[in-house]
Amino acid sequence: MSKKKIIISPVTRLSGLLSMELIVEDKQVIEANASCTMFRGFEYIMRDRHVTDAVYMTQRVCGICSTVHGAAASYLLDKLYDNDISENAQYIRNVMLAADFLQNHIRHFYFFGLPDFVIMPNQPPFINQNCYDCRLNDSDNHRVASHYFDAVAVSEKCHQILALFGGKAPHQHSFVHGGVSVAPTADKINKALSLIRDIRTFIEGCLMPDTELIAHCYNDYYDIGITPGRFLSFGLFRFGNKNHELLWRGGVKAGSQFRNEANLDYIKEDITKAWYYRPKWSNEDTPAPYKPGAYTWNKAVLYDGLHYEGGPIVRMIINGFYSGGTSTMDRIVARSIETKLIAELIEKWLKIIKIGDAPIARKKDLAASEGISITDAMRGPLLHAVKLNGEQVDKFDIITPTSWNFSPKDEKENRGPAEEALVGTLIPHPDLKYVIPGRIIRSFDPCISCATH
Repeated sequence: MSKKKIIISPVTRLSGLLSMELIVEDKQVIEANASCTMFRGFEYIMRDRHVTDAVYMTQRVCGICSTVHGAAASYLLDKLYDNDISENAQYIRNVMLAADFLQNHIRHFYFFGLPDFVIMPNQPPFINQNCYDCRLNDSDNHRVASHYFDAVAVSEKCHQILALFGGKAPHQHSFVHGGVSVAPTADKINKALSLIRDIRTFIEGCLMPDTELIAHCYNDYYDIGITPGRFLSFGLFRFGNKNHELLWRGGVKAGSQFRNEANLDYIKEDITKAWYYRPKWSNEDTPAPYKPGAYTWNKAVLYDGLHYEGGPIVRMIINGFYSGGTSTMDRIVARSIETKLIAELIEKWLKIIKIGDAPIARKKDLAASEGISITDAMRGPLLHAVKLNGEQVDKFDIITPTSWNFSPKDEKENRGPAEEALVGTLIPHPDLKYVIPGRIIRSFDPCISCATH
């Protein structure tokens, strides 16, 4: 039979502009190209700025996962200035970071993913929703759909926790190098405790049961959207005076092989299919929007020459909280499990924080002229790296989770995780040509704003 092309452009309900081109033969996807179609240039914007601007500037890479960029930049500056971080500062930092994780995960499940599985009210933005494969009975459907609207208020409460200690949300101003610039008062802590208890009630009473219901009704998605199972995490929630202790460990997992820590020297960016060229006389990538054969602004990111997947599923498997597979539904379920665990951690940490002055102590002089910081973000591994000229940025590099998950093909034509998950997918009916790929794509929680930084 002849091959057909399906173009989903844009893929809706996510951050940034993503198009997906699928080649279908005999109702099966035989090729996929993930095209990130916006260019943002934050690595160029950072040049010649004072290095301490990194905390504020890099958060503007994204509005939904901004705090983790501030965290990565703060860790980087702590290393460059050899700061010592107090225990109280670490608990407050992690409360802010975790609160931003919560709003992201709750929004992903209800705002980004749920309309793929549930019939929503026939009103904006759900006019003429494709309900060809919606399987919940009327009672369950009505209840779960109502939680969509409840999630608006709950995700707002997550941002309120962040704003209590960060001054604002998104793009907080308190999680900075040297510690935290907002004093932890009894009033702030008590307000945050009240908020997290409300959030936990929603997670345990709505999110977890809703996840279980979706997973049961759509259990065939445990066999759809499967990736090769190469996992990479930098770990999450740093403690210790030098940010050297991790609550959730990182690692590199491929099949039965596991390495406790990623070797950063093995990470390379490949621009074969990306709209950049690299002059022979320079190691600097230059935008090339008309480059033949390229189809995305996202560079391929490789570890030891191979594509790796990141995200909640990776953290949950590596840390022993989940033992499932690598499918669409596994990614959804693992993210909900992580949401519950993070909410529990926030309440625990809030009870440990000591009331007092703002826990911040900065050293004035640089101890290094270049550095790398790593952490996991909502969607997977995040890396910030800098080379300085004095205290001015000479070069700034960012490698984000969606850069890993939505990598284009490399020079050997190997696909990135999202592309690989789509290939082999059966589309049995024309009305499902957007539905099934959409469910697979959104299970990665793509953030194209971050990928095209």
